[in-house]
Amino acid sequence: MSESPEKKFQHGLVHELEQVVEKELDRHLSMAKEWFPHQYVPWSEGRDYDGPLGGEEWSLEQSKLSQEARESLIVNLLTEDNLPGYHNAIATVYGQEGAWGTWVNRWTAEENRHGIVLRDYLTVTRAVDPIALERARMNHMEHGYAATHGDSFLHGTAYVSFQELATRVSHRNTGKASGDPICEQMMARIAADENLHMIFYRNLLGAALEIAPNERCARTPTSSRRSRCPAPASTASSRSP
Repeated sequence: MSESPEKKFQHGLVHELEQVVEKELDRHLSMAKEWFPHQYVPWSEGRDYDGPLGGEEWSLEQSKLSQEARESLIVNLLTEDNLPGYHNAIATVYGQEGAWGTWVNRWTAEENRHGIVLRDYLTVTRAVDPIALERARMNHMEHGYAATHGDSFLHGTAYVSFQELATRVSHRNTGKASGDPICEQMMARIAADENLHMIFYRNLLGAALEIAPNERCARTPTSSRRSRCPAPASTASSRSP
């Protein structure tokens, strides 16, 4: 079966952008800072929960955060939780060969740290109901993630450029609104990663449009209004015994 003109165009574009990806990957690696989730979590505040360990059950009074801050953190975490779906989406668009594959896997590994540190912080500080949070995670991931852009290179790259910018702003603002210096420091660290991701995709999109200036990412305005973020999980932020 012969390739469609669109498929031929996309495969040609991926091939032509290989050197751009190598350059942007090198730039990213030179700027990215290694960090460790466990260093951002106040473990000394932790104590056993009810259940097999016979600890203390969660109650709303234990949370130091406002309802708005709790819900924002929950939404940010659930967004990170669907990482398997996002990995599949960008791997479908970019492939997993050469520099493209290196970037896809590196991006996935960096994003995974965000979910790790957010969940540890929320659990250790008893900021939200851990049972409701886990149920929300299961529900969110069972629904999965299906990219509206399919395997369209230009649409997909435009989408992730906007999305990384949106998550950077969301994480940074949530940290500031939390009123907790530890949370703000953690969210600023995550936002710094998201900013570097945004720069990678923005530069990649710019290079793609230079190669194919007559192409139009017709759905870009729509992409900028959409988000992979789930609806607020208010039950996880406010459920009490």
